Amino acid sequence: MKKIFALILALCAMFALTACNDDGGKTAKNETVTIKLATQHPIEHMAHKAAERVKARIEKETEGRVQVKIYPANQLGDASQIYEEVIRGSIDAAHITVPDQFDARLGAGFLPYIARDYDQIREVFASDAFLPTEMAAMHDKLGVKFFSYFGEGFIGAGSVVPLENVAKAGVEKGIMLRVPGLDVFKFGAEELGFRTSSLPYADTYSALQTGVVKGWIGGPPNLNYLGFRDVIKYYYQYNVNFESTQYVMNKKKFESISEADRKVVESAFVDEGQQSFLMAESEDQMYRKKLEEAGIKVTMLTTQELEDCAKYVRDNAWPRLEKNLTPELLNGIKASY
Repeated sequence: MKKIFALILALCAMFALTACNDDGGKTAKNETVTIKLATQHPIEHMAHKAAERVKARIEKETEGRVQVKIYPANQLGDASQIYEEVIRGSIDAAHITVPDQFDARLGAGFLPYIARDYDQIREVFASDAFLPTEMAAMHDKLGVKFFSYFGEGFIGAGSVVPLENVAKAGVEKGIMLRVPGLDVFKFGAEELGFRTSSLPYADTYSALQTGVVKGWIGGPPNLNYLGFRDVIKYYYQYNVNFESTQYVMNKKKFESISEADRKVVESAFVDEGQQSFLMAESEDQMYRKKLEEAGIKVTMLTTQELEDCAKYVRDNAWPRLEKNLTPELLNGIKASY
């Protein structure tokens, strides 16, 4: 009888522990999940307002089960540092210019004339288009979930003197142009007809003032207005590159969220990313107007002129980039038009 009684007590204890463990599991599933979202954008930038909308939507539609804490303006490091931490999982999600040190193809969004205008850019960066699909696969191999591109504006050229042969690609433009130190910018500008100098961004303003260079490329209308309106006299909307960033998240963190809430998180980022191209187009228009009001002559190329420049640059600059970006990727993007 003593043995039977002891066995009964042992069984009761086992069931009690199982019940406690089950309760603990349920409690864990109901715990609030916090997504640490790091961005490179200052709080006055349209991308920060987008981050606030993402946060509000996720928290509302998950009924508070998923919270988002935003760290703007590179508070957690620059884009390269942030992306490495997203891979590791110490930062959950990010809105950044994704660096290409892990895979050169991650910088494909900056290809010269990846799109001619906003009609094309919305096709190329659509969620189900070739490039975002390929981008998702590249990130996945690094343990990162890709949501969407975020559009920030078409890049043009600001100058202190008027250009020559403005709409003729491959023909000398008459000035030395500052470009970022990346081949996707350098090759595009060279094939348009510019002589280039890869100066650091921080030195660009003084270089324009002193005549080291006569123009610069690397920013959409808003950056030309906010950073250079006191030194440039002309602005040319070449659309040669497109300023874009990406919404990404640590894959394990994403998959740790319940399936229903994952759908909310993904939809919030994807929808905001796709909406950004309309906002960017509106911002380009607004800041071109501000440039004109500041006394800067703004030159717009016609659709046909943009198409001619785009074709010439794709035919001549893209083959120079095949080593890092691969012919398969470049041909797939071309087929998107």
